[in-house]
Amino acid sequence: MSERENPPPVRQSNGTNGNTQNGDAEKQSGGKLEAAKGKLTDKQQKIRDKANPPGGHDSTPIPPARDGYTVKFTFHRAENLPASDLNSRSSDPYITATLTSALPKRHKEDPDLVLRTRTIHKNVNPEWNTEWIVAGIPSSGFRLKCRLYDEDPSDYDDRLGNVTIGVGRIGPNWQGIRNESFDIKKRMGSKSAYLIRGCAAMLSRDVHMGGTLWLSAEVIGESEKPYGRMYTVGKTYWFKHYSPMIGRIAGTKAPEISEGHNKEGQKSVEKHE
Repeated sequence: MSERENPPPVRQSNGTNGNTQNGDAEKQSGGKLEAAKGKLTDKQQKIRDKANPPGGHDSTPIPPARDGYTVKFTFHRAENLPASDLNSRSSDPYITATLTSALPKRHKEDPDLVLRTRTIHKNVNPEWNTEWIVAGIPSSGFRLKCRLYDEDPSDYDDRLGNVTIGVGRIGPNWQGIRNESFDIKKRMGSKSAYLIRGCAAMLSRDVHMGGTLWLSAEVIGESEKPYGRMYTVGKTYWFKHYSPMIGRIAGTKAPEISEGHNKEGQKSVEKHE
């Protein structure tokens, strides 16, 4: 009787090793995905912080400087500005002054020092006599750029010209600028405003194309330590703004454009019909 050969036993795998390998692969891919999400979140947060920097204390140190002086600027007046308004044949001029120096900034997005004078209505020969006191200006000097505009509440403000002043060195013995006149550059001015001036100059020899700005600058002392940044000491100004849209909603007009007066002789607020 022949012996019956038994077949070799079949080993059954419970799948433990395969599941372990698949689990490790899933963990690795999941970790890479989380890392990618973290990098993307960090980039988005940096973009948000750059667009809307958080307030509060800034621990970034101020770049050091060896000296700093306090300078008083005075914007006296301007003459022969172009008439940007055809109806009144005049302008409503004001100055926006920007002050810069060789001092490094703590952050690239830090704004420059800017001053805006009050608006002189319906006048092509305005007088401001606005004072601006700035501390921390280094002895290496400064650059002051004055932009003259015509205020137009119902439209964008027309530019009337620029005046740029560069001073290479200041100190206790600096003579300063004492009510000096500077020609207003027309290259950046409103074309429509100077077109009117050009037509008037062709008809009359008494009309000149160029305008003039008078201003002063003087060192009034050494600034307090630490040096390394410029900041406004005085004077502080505020402006009362009348919104045409809110006036329409509320049904009121600004006193400046109203012809009515109250019992004390002051202009009263007029109602829209």
